[in-house]
Amino acid sequence: MVVMGWLGDRYGARALMIGASFLISTGTVLLGSITELWHLYVIYGLFVGSLGNAAFMVLLPVIVTRWFKRHMGVAVGIYWAALGAGPMIFAPLFRWMIETGGWEWTFTVTGIVLGGILLVFSALIRSSPHEMGLSAYGAEGSSKEQRVRAASAIAPAGLRQLLTQRPVWLLTGIHHLGCAGHAIILAHVVSMATFRGVSGVEAAGVLSTIAGVSIISRFAFSILTERLGGRAVLAMAVIGQSTSVLILLFASEAWVFYLFAVVFGVCYGGEMVGFPIINRQLFGESAPLSSIYSFEMVGASTGMALGGWLGGALFDVSGTYTWAILASAAVGYLGLPLALYLPRHTKFVASSSKAVGTA
Repeated sequence: MVVMGWLGDRYGARALMIGASFLISTGTVLLGSITELWHLYVIYGLFVGSLGNAAFMVLLPVIVTRWFKRHMGVAVGIYWAALGAGPMIFAPLFRWMIETGGWEWTFTVTGIVLGGILLVFSALIRSSPHEMGLSAYGAEGSSKEQRVRAASAIAPAGLRQLLTQRPVWLLTGIHHLGCAGHAIILAHVVSMATFRGVSGVEAAGVLSTIAGVSIISRFAFSILTERLGGRAVLAMAVIGQSTSVLILLFASEAWVFYLFAVVFGVCYGGEMVGFPIINRQLFGESAPLSSIYSFEMVGASTGMALGGWLGGALFDVSGTYTWAILASAAVGYLGLPLALYLPRHTKFVASSSKAVGTA
């Protein structure tokens, strides 16, 4: 991810995303013919995930922030909501394709169609409006020289200096702890529900409810981040996510799990979406935003890996999910002082180059 972010800042996103589209398409087709476990690790883990998907996950939200100054939150919110809606739409479709056409046919068709769509849209991507002689939506008073500056000229020369600044590591730490906290729940909530006597179908619905509710909060919290800044929004999301987890300590019926899913889904969706906007607000348009975001995504991915493992390990040791639930809340709360230590939000008025500090 860090390499993708650096390359995106240095050379622009289009070439990287075209290459990633080829990797995802080819890898998906090859998944239909795997015969050994190591094939899955190499094809999906390396080519589709680490090299292919990483390019889109790191570069796309940053591109959106470069194209919008006014209504940035709405634009980023649409991106995150679409990302959340994808699994809800395509997971059942993919299952139907496997049942009707078989494993190999499903992966072949998916790889070809998906790859073609990705290639077309990747070829149309521009890392910044400056590549087309334009300015970001809502930006006024930009000089002609600024408008014609190519995004590929935004070299990450200042990355080393930025990495010495506290906010970069505060944001990375928040993302790591937040993802570790909710990964414990996402990886084990279905098992938690069945362990308490909830039927398998109802338990699976709990996870679907979390995902569905998070679509709304991903959009809403993106708008709130633009207006209120990272400190306020991340603090609210961390408190809400970590506190709602405690409902699971008393959940023994399906309706309680679904109540938890709604509350947790709102806060879980809000914790993850604001980072590209916060980076744009704190470091400015000309900063190596893809590189900065890639560090935060490393924090997020390692947090997800840690949380999924920790929840299972605590259950294996104790024979109950009580300690896993408490660990999720505790890990999440560790991110609160980091969020409160972020700089105060500065609101930029589109018609003026002056910044207005908020109280």
